[in-house]
Amino acid sequence: MLIHAPAHSNQQPHLHPKLSWRPESGERHRGARTNCIGASDLPNNDTSLGEQTMNHSQEKTRARLDSEADFHDARINTPDEHRLGYVYRSVADVYAFCTPPDEVMCGSILELGCFRGDEALALRDRGFSGRYAGIDISPASIEHCQHLGLPAGMTFSVDDANVMETVEDASVNYAFGNGVLHHLDLPRFAPVLARKLATRGRARFIEPAQGNLPLRLFRRLTPALRTPDEHPFDNDSIALLRRHFQVIVRHKALLRPILPMLAFNSHAAVRLASKLDERLLRLRFLQDQAWLLQIELAPRAV
Repeated sequence: MLIHAPAHSNQQPHLHPKLSWRPESGERHRGARTNCIGASDLPNNDTSLGEQTMNHSQEKTRARLDSEADFHDARINTPDEHRLGYVYRSVADVYAFCTPPDEVMCGSILELGCFRGDEALALRDRGFSGRYAGIDISPASIEHCQHLGLPAGMTFSVDDANVMETVEDASVNYAFGNGVLHHLDLPRFAPVLARKLATRGRARFIEPAQGNLPLRLFRRLTPALRTPDEHPFDNDSIALLRRHFQVIVRHKALLRPILPMLAFNSHAAVRLASKLDERLLRLRFLQDQAWLLQIELAPRAV
């Protein structure tokens, strides 16, 4: 979990996906793990090839969910903002893109990947009076959020963002998430979100792109900071979203975070890198080198 450094926070963006257990159960339900072969594992002439393929797919999905949940359960009590906050400090303005705007402060807000509940706390402090739902794949995250003492109109559930079974159709005025989509099964997720958004609803996300060579090298050298199944957003991912939404993409952070870090993230270095990023990323041939994508989604016109 759902990457998080919005303008009102110095915390690191959190990266986490949302996946699939029923929230009312209060715990994850997993199949037994064993190295033994039972009768159910033996070939069955009555089982069709299609059923076998489906079972294999379900097992892979379950394994992926378990892996994601375990990763983010372990992170909930890790002060990772101190570990990577220095890297994200120069792009706090980029992450502010997802902050819910004033016009939805009385509406219905859905956060994909609520993690420690930082955004919910910020909404409360802004006087939020609508309905907020935070979902996350991590049971530890949801338990943490449920003990924050937030108003009754702000709820948290373990849920799968590829399914969103706790969210009513056509009920969401504003959905958002930081570093969530690149963990998800986009062909499943996109039509579900399109169904959950209200007629004039919209969604905003910050996602990591492939980035330039130094950033790709950083990813290769730090595999423990990511889950095995996540993948940077690319043009194919954007094309898939366009099948279901009107999509606006803004490319951000070309020289950031590296240039400011070389100058100890001084205000002058951050300002200079931000201005250079804005100018350089107007050039299409450089956009594929950007680190971050601001993605805005709206329902397609009927």
